[in-house]
This record gives sequence, C-alpha cells and structure tokens, in this order.
Amino acid sequence: MLTATDIADRITTAWADHLTRQARPNTPHDHVYASAWRVCDRRMVYELTAPERLPPWPADLLARFRRGDDRERDLLADAARIGRDADPPFSIIGQQERFVLKDHKSRPAITGKVDARILIDNQRMPLEVKAWAPMLVDRIERFEDLFDNPWTRGGGYQLLAYLYGAGEPCGFMLLDRSGLPRLLPVNLEANLDRMEAFLTKAERVIDHVQAGTLPDYLEGDSAECRRCSWYGHTCNPPLAATSATLLTDPELEAQLERRTRRSTRTSRRSCAAWNSASRATSRSPASGASNRAWTCRPT
Repeated sequence: MLTATDIADRITTAWADHLTRQARPNTPHDHVYASAWRVCDRRMVYELTAPERLPPWPADLLARFRRGDDRERDLLADAARIGRDADPPFSIIGQQERFVLKDHKSRPAITGKVDARILIDNQRMPLEVKAWAPMLVDRIERFEDLFDNPWTRGGGYQLLAYLYGAGEPCGFMLLDRSGLPRLLPVNLEANLDRMEAFLTKAERVIDHVQAGTLPDYLEGDSAECRRCSWYGHTCNPPLAATSATLLTDPELEAQLERRTRRSTRTSRRSCAAWNSASRATSRSPASGASNRAWTCRPT
C-alpha cells in the first residue's frame, strides 16, 4: 500500500510531466518578438537562429508561467465586469490582436500580440496585462520604472511596439499586485526614442541573421552576460575583471595608526581590570572548588 508521502510524490511527478508535455519547443524564426528586447545584439541573434540549443524550461518554471497566464485572464475578466458599473463605463475588446512592425527594408522585424483594448469614452486604448512576481511589481510606480529592471524591460517594449505599429498615442499597462491592480498610463511620444532604437536594433539583428554572421560580444556589462541563457555553452565572451585601485593617503594612514594605538591601550586597560577581578575571585571561598584564575591577554 502506498504511503501518504508516496502518493504526494507521484502526484507531483505526474503534474510536472503534464506541464512538460504541454510545453512548446523553441524553433528558429526570422523576426524579433516584441517582448524579446535584449541589451546584447548577439543574444538576440542566437534566439532567432538557434533557440533549440537552450535547455527546456523546468516544470516548476512552466507552472509559474501558467499561473501568470491564468492570472492575466482573470484580471481581464474582472475588468470587463467592473466596466459595466464604472463612470464612465468601459468594456474590454480586441483580445490577443497580432501586430507586425516592418523595418526600413520592408521586412517583418518585430511581431507580437497585445492582450486587449479598453473601449472608453469613444477611445480604443491598447492594454497589456502582466502578472510578474510581487518583488518586481512592488518597485514599479511609473511606466518608466519597467526599464530599470532587466526582467521587466521586455514587457515595456512589447506595449511600445504595439502603440508604434498601430499609431496609437497612448495605452495602459495593467500590473497584478497583492492588493489592487496597478494601471499605468503609457505615452508613446515620451518613449519614442526607446521604440525607434528598438526597431533599429531589430533591423541590425535581422541583417546578421540573413548574412549568417554574429555581432561583437557585449562589452562592459559582465552581469548581463552572466545572467544570459547562452553564456557558458554557446557564447563565451572574454569577461575582464576590473582592476583593483590602490589608495595612498598619508593623512588617512596616520588616522588609522592613531585609532589602532587607542584601541590597543583600551584593550590593555580592560584586560588589566579583568585579570585583577579574576585573581580576587579565585582567592575568594565563595568562588567554588576551583581556584584557577583566568588571564586576559590583549591582542
């Protein structure tokens, strides 16, 4: 008969196997996904040309992805119900609209989907929903804050790409939180430089893909390299450690020397007091059977 522990282990294994079987394999593609902005052009080329080299997602991470997708659907369903009684009322329309941005050579450069649109006051405003980890969302107060964190930048560029392609002046980013969701207004004009730089980057990456070449290694950002999925097995940049700085300050050295002498004198006085008290205690009948005196020696 199976024990309770055996049953729990087997159900967990079956759950993991179920998620793993449903995972879609990574396949090469000739355009950049709107959520796949990267600091490094070389990484973006690898993601287009050889995504099958990456190890499959572990089941635990697949479960987190699925929970995020479920939560995003729940938020849209809640928003649709809330909109009926709002002032002014609004509705959720156009879910999962696909878009394609072409580069200056008329090639599909950036593709993606927008989660929905908010129809309010005769305006159809794009809406992107994200259910990121609370430790990420709690630090976000404005849309610009998304670009301060490598794990949230992609979501920011995803919405900007849709606004740019659809010619929409503004939209919203809806963030799931432990309390009320946070709705961030997004203005395209204020982020136009970011979006145009993204489109230029995508065009540059596609040029490398079609030419069968690789961009240079990323320089000056070893932290970005180390958290890259390609680092160590496909991409091995020559990371250089920053050289140590030798500090020479005679005044600071004199201050440290004086501090050391004061500390030594204080330590000697404390040890002298301790030794005196220890000898007195060892001679006292009330101290017990042992008459050994413990000695303190200054370091």
